Amino acid sequence: MDKQMKEITESIWQRFKKFFVLLLLIPVLTTVIAYFMASKAPSTSQATAKVKLGQAENSILNTPDSAKEYLTSEEFLRSVKGLNKDEEKAMKDKLQVVPETDTIITLSLMDEDKSKAKSQLKPVVKEFMKESNHQTEKWKTTLEDQIKKVEGTQVSGEGTIKKEEYLFDLKTRVLKVKEPKLLEKVDTTDMAGDPKRKAVLGLLVGLMLSASILLLPEIFKK
Repeated sequence: MDKQMKEITESIWQRFKKFFVLLLLIPVLTTVIAYFMASKAPSTSQATAKVKLGQAENSILNTPDSAKEYLTSEEFLRSVKGLNKDEEKAMKDKLQVVPETDTIITLSLMDEDKSKAKSQLKPVVKEFMKESNHQTEKWKTTLEDQIKKVEGTQVSGEGTIKKEEYLFDLKTRVLKVKEPKLLEKVDTTDMAGDPKRKAVLGLLVGLMLSASILLLPEIFKK
């Protein structure tokens, strides 16, 4: 066994000396190529914002699915101030709405221009929050107006009990109304790969290739 290991070690050493330049060049080339490709790759930025949806009985914006449908609708996009016609059309495909929970969504869009990605998403989020607030406030006002009417109604006997039950129901429904919240403001992150990290990965790949040249012949040797 020792003799066999000695022969393998000697064979690997001889191969290393024979192909030393090639074994050295491979990691250098893979490192340079990886760095060059990463640095030349077009940079992409992603703008994101996180929203907790409002809750109102008659609102179409209570769930992630309905909110997504509304956000990508032509009617909504036309209402967003600051977007031109071309941006409105592109937004329908660019805008991504991802549910985080039953009541929290993340809005995002990507663009090669970092400032453009942010400037396009901000008015979308602003308009969505405005409409969502409007719907929750409208429903809350409707319930509160109804409470005032019931409280001002004169009743007697069994009607008093029914009045109190109805008031309790209305007040409970008011408490269930939740305004939307902007959990995370619009921010951007660069999506392009870090050239230095790509270079390290290229170096590792090159070292693995060099090691393969040294070891594979021994593995497949009869």
